[in-house]
Amino acid sequence: MEHTELVGVIRELKVEAERCNQRRMLVIADDRLSCLALLKRILREIEDKRKIVFTWQKDFNVDAEIEELKNSERYLGTTYDFLAIDLHHSFIPSDLGKLVNIVRGGGLIVLLTPKFEDWLHSTNFFHQVILTPPFTLGDIKRNFVKWVIKKLWEKDGITIIEDGLIKKMGKMKCIVQERKVEIPSSFRFPRSIYELTKTQDQIRVLQMAESLGNRGVMVITADRGRGKSSVLGMIAGVYAGKFRNIGVTAPDLNNLTEFFKFVERTLEIKGKKFEHRRGKIKGRNFKIEFVEASQINPKKYDLLIVDEAAGIPVPLLLSFLRARRVIYSTTTHGYEGTGRSFSIRFLSELRRRKRELISLEMNEPIRYSKDDPVECWIFDTLLLNAEPPLLEDFKLKSLKYRKYDTGELLEDEKKLREYYGIFVLAHYRNNPNDFGILCDAPNHEIRTLEYDNHVVCSVQLAREGNLQGYEDDLYFGTTPPGNIVPDVIIKHYRKKDFSKYRGYRIVRIATHPNFMDRGIGSRMLEELKKEDVDWLGSSFGATARLLRFWIRNGFYPIHISPKINESTGEYSVIVLYPRREELKKDFEEIRRRFGKKLVHSLSEIHRNLDLEIARVLLSDLPRDEELVLDDTDWKRLIAYCWGPGNYEVTVDVIYKIASKYFFLRERPELNEEQEKILIGKVLQHRHWDEVGKEIGKGGTYVVIELREIMRKFLKGVFEDEILEFQRRFHGEDQKR
Repeated sequence: MEHTELVGVIRELKVEAERCNQRRMLVIADDRLSCLALLKRILREIEDKRKIVFTWQKDFNVDAEIEELKNSERYLGTTYDFLAIDLHHSFIPSDLGKLVNIVRGGGLIVLLTPKFEDWLHSTNFFHQVILTPPFTLGDIKRNFVKWVIKKLWEKDGITIIEDGLIKKMGKMKCIVQERKVEIPSSFRFPRSIYELTKTQDQIRVLQMAESLGNRGVMVITADRGRGKSSVLGMIAGVYAGKFRNIGVTAPDLNNLTEFFKFVERTLEIKGKKFEHRRGKIKGRNFKIEFVEASQINPKKYDLLIVDEAAGIPVPLLLSFLRARRVIYSTTTHGYEGTGRSFSIRFLSELRRRKRELISLEMNEPIRYSKDDPVECWIFDTLLLNAEPPLLEDFKLKSLKYRKYDTGELLEDEKKLREYYGIFVLAHYRNNPNDFGILCDAPNHEIRTLEYDNHVVCSVQLAREGNLQGYEDDLYFGTTPPGNIVPDVIIKHYRKKDFSKYRGYRIVRIATHPNFMDRGIGSRMLEELKKEDVDWLGSSFGATARLLRFWIRNGFYPIHISPKINESTGEYSVIVLYPRREELKKDFEEIRRRFGKKLVHSLSEIHRNLDLEIARVLLSDLPRDEELVLDDTDWKRLIAYCWGPGNYEVTVDVIYKIASKYFFLRERPELNEEQEKILIGKVLQHRHWDEVGKEIGKGGTYVVIELREIMRKFLKGVFEDEILEFQRRFHGEDQKR
């Protein structure tokens, strides 16, 4: 390409981008050396100060910052005028989601790619990461690049130079709109703070924050570039001094660059003196500090601000409600989580808890003008804005089960968006990599339940097993990528033969949000049970509700992780449904061993496991054992239940009973609360008050109720001795 021609293209794109306050994208498709040569020429023409290039490895020099793609997350919240991404060796979908929006309006984004025909048939680092045995690189589907190229051709504002020739010019018309903000006539915060705002949405947020009362909760959702972090900084700065302790958290401190910048601006306007060290601003009568989400003590703070909340585990988010006031904010269509799912599900939980609640959504962009073509492209390409279909109603029996080849569904974009949109609204933490895996992983498959050609239930499956040749590796400790269920069965239960069986792990299953709790998920599992595999399984963050769903449908727990998953804040549980007859006998043994293992781990490894989750995990184990105690143990138990004995001197006998209870062929009927007491006090060794708090009672109640529980095991045992204890200690003189 002639130098003058390239210079002309760059200047035209820059002038248009700056006039429209939008971004423009340039794709250079060629061999890597030619791409880098063109990039160097472009950078010589770009006068912008803030320029950055991301690449697989820093093996070249240009007139800009250079950073490795693996460090892309560090740059969230930063602002640049020019961005180039070298995609020749690594094309991880989430990298696009992270990086594209660091560029302000008037800026230019350059993608360096192989020639499109070569790119379609190439493999990259992402493919190596998602590959699971027994599949090889030759089995990779290569749908994602095809989809991206399609979107590059379709969308406005994108110029394509391939093999040195301009194949598409991304110039477009725009209506230049003057940005105006209207400051309200009455306000509590200083007018000078309102004058910092750039949009009417930011003013609305400040107005709402003025009325944030004691025990108040505020939830803000916005797409990237809407100025939510900066307005949160204004709020923190205004309240500094009025509130002594203000906490702020986010998935990473680097996400809060804009927040702290606007805290400083606000404090300067107010004339407050302060010191700012990394993550902490301290003044005479106030402190604003960043704290890792997992380390927060909510009661410490007069105001707690949670940015990018969809990237923080839900149990932690709910624990933050113990702060006097909380502001949650999150990105609506972000690479790291789904704000729409967050707002729908999280707001309903807050309302259930009857907290004073303010919620609003910010729509107007600050970094660039409305209708920015690059934002449109990234939303469309990564399905960040996918939505489930609009449906009135249907009958369960009318749903049709469908299997799709990934390439087939990508050709039907309307249905693809329905299918994926159900996942978007069902899960907080959707990630573009999930879409990339669905497109390219050779072992991932798609199933739907549909009504009138619209998707009502979405499932993503992963083929696992069929690992002949890998069984010794698994048995002796190697962990192959994927194959989660075979890995657990072989490692934890020493069933080497399980490697030969073929199964589906249900990666994700989600129902249209308007039709929950109508048996649709169960209907989907019925259909999946007809598939030609030896077993079905799933791995998920354990909640009591989810566990009950799987158990109700014949899937039983076989493993719980020893540690909480940092991304979900929950223990991961694996459930299994054996289809092949020869697996069912082994399955019963595995269930029994899982139960025994869990019972013994509750005293240490799973001591903090939620009582209801533990109860559900233990509630459907094989029941084929007898309770055997010797005469002395029975008599000691009688003394505990009816006489002078106490828990401390009888704990060994009580533990024997509690650890056997869930396996007993015949056992006394205990209600859910009583089973929780057995688990919490006896198996987890928690304090009386701690157990009482979790069941909504006092510690003394638990002390009394445990005796009542143990009395139920004494039916027909040494009745004369029991009667004598009743007479002596309780004034009772009748048979029980």
